Amino acid sequence: MYKKAFARRLKDNKFLIHLWEDEGYSKLEWVNQAYIECSEADAQFTGLNGEPLKKISNWRPDNPKLHFHDMPPYQKFLIEKYGINDTPSTTHKELFFDIECEMLDDMSEEGIKRADKKVTSIAWYDKQVDEWGIVVLDEKNHFGTNIKTKSNKKIIPCRNEGELLAKFLEKFRDIDPDILVGWNSDYFDVPYLYYRMCNVLGEDFAKHLSPIGYVRETPWFKDQYIQIAGVESLDYMRLHKKFSWRDEPSWKLDAIGKKYAGINKIEYEGNLDSLFESDIHKFIEYNFVDVKILVELDKKLEYLALTKNLSHKGKHNYSEVYANTNTQDGAISAYLLSKSIIPPAKDKDGKEEKGYAGGYLFCPKAGIYNYMFDEDLTSLYPSIIMSLNIGKETLMGRIIDADSRNNRLGLNDLKSKDPDSTLIIKNHKGKRAELTTNQLIQFIEKNKWTISANGTMFATNRQSVLSTILAKWFQERVLYKGKMKKAYKAKNKEAGAKFHLLQYTMKILLNSLYGATALPSFRYGNVQLSKAITLSGQRIIQESALVANREMNKEIKNVK
Repeated sequence: MYKKAFARRLKDNKFLIHLWEDEGYSKLEWVNQAYIECSEADAQFTGLNGEPLKKISNWRPDNPKLHFHDMPPYQKFLIEKYGINDTPSTTHKELFFDIECEMLDDMSEEGIKRADKKVTSIAWYDKQVDEWGIVVLDEKNHFGTNIKTKSNKKIIPCRNEGELLAKFLEKFRDIDPDILVGWNSDYFDVPYLYYRMCNVLGEDFAKHLSPIGYVRETPWFKDQYIQIAGVESLDYMRLHKKFSWRDEPSWKLDAIGKKYAGINKIEYEGNLDSLFESDIHKFIEYNFVDVKILVELDKKLEYLALTKNLSHKGKHNYSEVYANTNTQDGAISAYLLSKSIIPPAKDKDGKEEKGYAGGYLFCPKAGIYNYMFDEDLTSLYPSIIMSLNIGKETLMGRIIDADSRNNRLGLNDLKSKDPDSTLIIKNHKGKRAELTTNQLIQFIEKNKWTISANGTMFATNRQSVLSTILAKWFQERVLYKGKMKKAYKAKNKEAGAKFHLLQYTMKILLNSLYGATALPSFRYGNVQLSKAITLSGQRIIQESALVANREMNKEIKNVK
C-alpha cells in the first residue's frame, strides 16, 4: 500500500508521480485524463446522472462539459491505482520532534519567515528503533566534542549553529521519516527550521529535508506553510482540534499533556534563554520532555493511526486530513469508479451559504423540575440522508416559499393545506412552475418522491450516491464493532483496539458527511441538500420530544 505521493507537472496534463509504497520508492510519468460529455455512439463511460462520456488527454479546465478533472492529480492517481483498497501502510516511519530557539520578538508570519534567532536544540524520537536524540548548541563546550548517551538518549553537542543544523539534517536523512510529528509544528517548528536552514546554510541545503529535494510554500494558515515533498507533516495540535471536537481552556502543550497523558513540562525560572545559559542539562531534558509528551499523547489518543485510516479511505496524503472534504470526496469517487461510474465535476460557481438553520437548540425554562429525561437520536443526519434519499442526482426541486427557517413543509403539512392554494415550484434545472397543493401532492405520491422539512423533493427510483455510501459505511461500522466485541471478549486487547479504531474511523466518516454537503469544495453536495437535512433534523427532534413528553407524562401519572 502507498505511504505518500507527490505530483510534479511536466507539461500540460502530464505529471511525474513520486510514489512511496510499502514495497519501496518509484517514480513514473502519468497523464491526468478527464472525461467529456459526448454522443451515445462515442460513449466509453457513464456519468453519475447517466451522461455518455469519453476519456480525453488534452483538455482545458474551463470546459463546462468535463467530468472528474478537478481533483488534485496525485489523489486522482492514487484512486486510479488502488481503487477501494483502503488498507493502511504497515511500513511508515514516524519521527516526533521539537525545536528550541532563542526567544523571538515577533511570532507573526513575517517574524517566522525572517528566522533571525539561533536554533539552540532539536530533540526527536525515532519510533521505529525506540531511539531518542538531541542536537544542542554547545558554544561553551560543556560536553566536549563527543556524542553523549543518557539511557537511550543520544546528546550530540555542536560548537556552532551551522553544525547543529547540519547534524540534524544528517540524522533526519538517515531516519528518512514518512511522518513528522510536532506540536504547532505546521506554523512554527517546520517553517522556522526550514527558513533558519536557508539563512545559515543556504536554500539548496534546506531543500534536502525533502527526499526529492523539493520544498513548497503554501498560503499562511491555509494548509501547511511549508510542504516538504515526501515527508508528511502532522501537527498534533491541529489533529487534536479536528478529532476531539473540544474547545480546550488552553492549547498549550503543557496543559494538553497534563490533561490527556498525565505528563508535566519541566518547570524552570525565568525564560528558556536564561535556562539554556544557566543549566544546559535541564534545558536538554526540557526539550526531551516536550517530545515525550507528544509520544505519550499518541499512545493515549491514537490520532496518527486514525489519520492513516481516514487518509487511505480517501486516497490522500496524511497531511491533508485536516481538509473538510478530501476524505469524503476521495472515498466516494473511488467507490463510484469501482462501479464504472465517472464522478462529476465540482460546481464551478458553488458558494458556501451562511446563516441557514443548523441543529435544533432547545432552551428550557429556568425552574425546579421533579422529572427530567433526555433523548439521543442515533446518527440523525446520516439517517435523514438515507431515508429521504438525499443527493444532487436525486434532487427534483423545491417549494421555494418554504425556505424560511420557520416555514416547514412535509407531505402531511401539504395535506393539511387548502388543496386549491397555489405553490411555486422550482425544479432541479432552475425552472419555475405554479401548482396547486393538490396537484403537487398527487405528483409526489405518483412518483414516490420524498419531501424534506423545507419542501425540497427527492426521487426514489434510484438510490443516491450519498445514501448508498452511508449504508455501506454503516455496514462496515457494524462489522468492526462486532469484531471489536468478539476480540475483547476473547481478551485479545490488541485486536480489540484495532477494530475499535476502525469502527471509530467509520463513525467519523458517517457523522462528517453532512458537513461536507454544505461546502462548495464537495462535488457531491450543495446548500439545498444541507438545508433539507438540518431542517428535517430539527423537525424530527421537536416531534420526537413531543411524543416522548406525552408518553412520559402518562407514565408519571400511572406511578402517582
